[in-house]
Amino acid sequence: MPRTTATATRKAPAKRAEPQAAPHLRTKRRQDKPTLGIRISYHTNERLTAANETTGLGISGIIEAALSDYLDFLGIPPDAQPPLNPDGTRPRRERTVKKRTRRHPDEIDDQAIAPRITHQINDRLLVACLDTATGPQDIVETALKAWLRKQGIPLYPETPGERRTPKRRT
Repeated sequence: MPRTTATATRKAPAKRAEPQAAPHLRTKRRQDKPTLGIRISYHTNERLTAANETTGLGISGIIEAALSDYLDFLGIPPDAQPPLNPDGTRPRRERTVKKRTRRHPDEIDDQAIAPRITHQINDRLLVACLDTATGPQDIVETALKAWLRKQGIPLYPETPGERRTPKRRT
């Protein structure tokens, strides 16, 4: 038997009367972890990729571990709070001076990354920027290089099939 429009209209209000499920409530907000937007050199980015494959920490985990080690080295305590301006606002970080140079078009640009870091690391990084009068880009690059060296990540990855042997002195 073919279905008529009268039957369809009788069933349609019954479907609309069903209670709708509550919308999905987000448990995390974007403000839970601030985003740190920086640019790192091509070689450091390659080493960061190798460290990610080796350790499995992820980019944010590696950046947090490197910054934590470096900020401990600088003597910035884990509970450091940046000094507030007289009007009660947080001070702005020092900015890394933009190095504009004329390059050949074939040269490789710095790689942009934007890891999420904890508020504690963010506050410590702000205090480090104010203490050292440098920008976060310089501090992160230095911290990453030191952490990658400590983890034994080589400067240049070995080419498959190539074996490096140390030269003997004669």
